[in-house]
Amino acid sequence: MNSKLRRSWVLGSLLLATALRPAAADSPTLLRAALIVDSAPRAMAFYELLGFRVEMDQANPRKPESNPFPLNAPSTAVRLVIMQSASGAGGRIGLVEFSKPTPTEARLDPARTGRGDVVLVFDVADADAIHATMQRAGVRIIEPPQVYTSKKTAPDGSPMRGKVFHVRDPDGYLIELLEAPRPAAP
Repeated sequence: MNSKLRRSWVLGSLLLATALRPAAADSPTLLRAALIVDSAPRAMAFYELLGFRVEMDQANPRKPESNPFPLNAPSTAVRLVIMQSASGAGGRIGLVEFSKPTPTEARLDPARTGRGDVVLVFDVADADAIHATMQRAGVRIIEPPQVYTSKKTAPDGSPMRGKVFHVRDPDGYLIELLEAPRPAAP
């Protein structure tokens, strides 16, 4: 087989393989992370500190006897707030408040993070500025921004450093605030 015919055959095979592969639309897409919260207004105020804005806010009655959602309380009311980052980049956060009655805490130790817990990681432009904002708002800060050295290096081979710190949102979810690494100052 000559090289021109071989290239055509290879290209045709690749196109056929691509056409037979399931489309991305057939794959699940994460719409949002949903957090069960004690107070939607309190949680909304926290995520507004990170630049999120309310996209949707709705309250509905709930029939616990016919609802398969495995809630640990027979709540008869639910409020769903969906928040989107102001820039439109990144994901959405759903804040779900069940009431009448409110579900009980499911974590063994709300001050510790363990298997089954959620850690939300946010990309921030300036960890120090976000830390100061969190301090002024009285957020439970676990530690101040810590400098870390990335495994990646700058194009000239020099190290890259970023900053990271952790806080707890009003419901105890662990939040990681991560400033991307940049070339280290000499």
